[in-house]
Amino acid sequence: MHVFTHHRLKLLNTVLIMSVTLYVISILLIRYQSIQYMWAFTDKGFAHEITPETLKVPVQINSKATCSSGDLKVLTYNVEYGSQLIEEMAARFNHKSTGGALPWSIRAPEIRERITDYSPDLIGFQETHTDNDISTILSSENYSLVTYHMGGFQYGDAALAFNKHKFDFIDKGQLWLSTKPNLPMSFGFRTLSVFRYVNWAILKEKSTNFSFMFVNTHFDNSGVNKDPSALLFNDRIVALAKDIPMVVTGDFNTTAQDKRYRHLVGDDNNMPYLQNTFDLINHQTVDIQSHPNSLSDHIFTGGPCKAHADDWFIDHRPLKNGQRMSDHLPILAKIHFAA
Repeated sequence: MHVFTHHRLKLLNTVLIMSVTLYVISILLIRYQSIQYMWAFTDKGFAHEITPETLKVPVQINSKATCSSGDLKVLTYNVEYGSQLIEEMAARFNHKSTGGALPWSIRAPEIRERITDYSPDLIGFQETHTDNDISTILSSENYSLVTYHMGGFQYGDAALAFNKHKFDFIDKGQLWLSTKPNLPMSFGFRTLSVFRYVNWAILKEKSTNFSFMFVNTHFDNSGVNKDPSALLFNDRIVALAKDIPMVVTGDFNTTAQDKRYRHLVGDDNNMPYLQNTFDLINHQTVDIQSHPNSLSDHIFTGGPCKAHADDWFIDHRPLKNGQRMSDHLPILAKIHFAA
């Protein structure tokens, strides 16, 4: 009996040591993002970096001929929990509650109907999930989609889409909003923060040969992540507007009144690299809730070619049942570039 108890205590002690060891190893793997590094060292590699030195545009962007575009209809929209998985998890564990939003399967058909009515050429989504989730609101016959993929894993929080009949695709990539911007799925500036990224694509308008960079992003809503994200965005994305025309959409969790907004538009001798399309329109009257001073979602333009906005509006309509379509409103701008 005494020997049995001794062996039992020894076994329990071994199990305890192994459990603590595995726990410590797991914490270290997470803390130092070892899983992300192992992921990055696969054939998929680190994020495709774009810099002024490596930026290659297939046409001469400074010429008059290639500085003129056709009309470009741009939409930015945070759809709020655009995920069938979140809906299923809420149904199973949270009494079907997704924080005030109706389930995705209920909202998606009306969002798709609204997008079809808008007929945008460029779309920046936020809070979407998989390609399949996005397919419920977007026609694959008309649009090409850019999200982050690693094998079968998909992360579409900053998905962008473009009219494939209007544009030729040239290049794409992501920039991760973290201390390790080239490390896919790296945590934000605070350990264990939600993964956030900047999604970009280089496109060429078929009818004009106008080449430009289309960018979409979703900043974290935590101040400890937003401020350094804005600085990184300024350094790695906004600076490129000196070299290539740019259209930028996103939920920046930043209004035009916030100090960090200056990093979003950038400046060189007080001249912004990017301009809010709202400011390119001569507004007669504006509801304060529809002004960039009150909005965290924005559509910017920039680059060596002059941008003009022919229209800018927010769709305030709720769902047909009167409930909200999202906790954000779709913002649309009709723009064009000219020499």
